[in-house]
Amino acid sequence: MNDGPGIPFLLIRRARGAALAGLLIAFLFGCRTDPSPLSRPFTMGVLSDIQYADKDPGGLRHYRSSLQRLEECVADLNARKPDIVIQLGDIIDSGPESHLDAVLESFDRLTMPLYHVVGNHCLTIGREPLRRQLALQSFYYDFILPGAKGWRFVVLDGNDGGYGVVGWPQQEWFRATLKQAVQKGERVICFCHFPLIDGAAPGARMADPQPLLSAMDEAPCVVAWFAGHDHAGGYAIRKGVHHVTIKGMVEASQKNAYALIELYPDGIRERGIGEEPCREMKWPVSPASALPNPSAAVQGPPIP
Repeated sequence: MNDGPGIPFLLIRRARGAALAGLLIAFLFGCRTDPSPLSRPFTMGVLSDIQYADKDPGGLRHYRSSLQRLEECVADLNARKPDIVIQLGDIIDSGPESHLDAVLESFDRLTMPLYHVVGNHCLTIGREPLRRQLALQSFYYDFILPGAKGWRFVVLDGNDGGYGVVGWPQQEWFRATLKQAVQKGERVICFCHFPLIDGAAPGARMADPQPLLSAMDEAPCVVAWFAGHDHAGGYAIRKGVHHVTIKGMVEASQKNAYALIELYPDGIRERGIGEEPCREMKWPVSPASALPNPSAAVQGPPIP
C-alpha cells in the first residue's frame, strides 16, 4: 500500500596559504562555541540508526547499549535546546514492538517536537503498527515552521516502492512539492533514510535514486539531503546539493554520534557531536534570486 501526502503530528510524545588557515580557525572556533541566545539560528537536532535491540553486539553494532546512547543524546539535546529533532530511521533493529516502545519512551523525554523518518529496519514490525506507534498520517510528508521562514522540510519514505525504492505516487508528490517551493522562493532540505549518491555513502545508497535526483535537478530549491543507513557516515556535493550521511548511533559505542544543524541565510552549519564531524556548508546568493548556489563543505572535528 502506498502512503499518500500528509502533514505529520508534531511529536513531543514518542515525540565543518594563510587565508585558508584563517578560514579553518574561524570555522573550528565557531563549531566549538554555542551561538549567543540573542542571535541563535533555527536549529535542528539530527540523529540516525539507533537500531536498538535487546541482543548482544554483532560486529561493530552495539544494539543493546544504543538505548543508553539515545538517552544521553536526549538529555544533551534538552540542554542544547534545538528547535526540533529529526531521527533519520532505523530506530530499532527488529521486532518485537517492545523494542520500539523502549526507544519511544526515551524520545518522550525530549522537550521539543520530534519528527520521524522511517528506515528499512523500522518496517520489521509492519507498516500499520509502525504508523500507529509513530502517530504518523503518512511516511512521507513536508512541513514549514514559523521559526524557519523561507525554508521547507521534506521527509521521504525510501521503501514504499520496495527496499530502497520510492514509488511512483510519492515521486509525483515530490516533484509537485518542489515545484511549489520554487514558486514560493523557498529553500528545501530533504530527509530520507537512504543516501542518494555513492560519494555520500559508498555502496549503501538508495537502490533507485535517479527519479529523485532528476526531480531535484529540475527544481533549484533543494540545498541539502540528510540521510542515514550507511553507519560510517559521509558527505558529497552534487549539482549544488549537499548530501550528508549521519553516522549510525548503533556503531558509535564510545562517543555517540548525532548533530545540530543550524540554518543561516548564507548556508548550513553542522555541529557534529561525538563521532559525527562538523561541516560548514555555504552558498553564495545572487542578489537577483532568493535561491542558493551551494559550494562544497569545509569539514572539521566534532564539538566536545
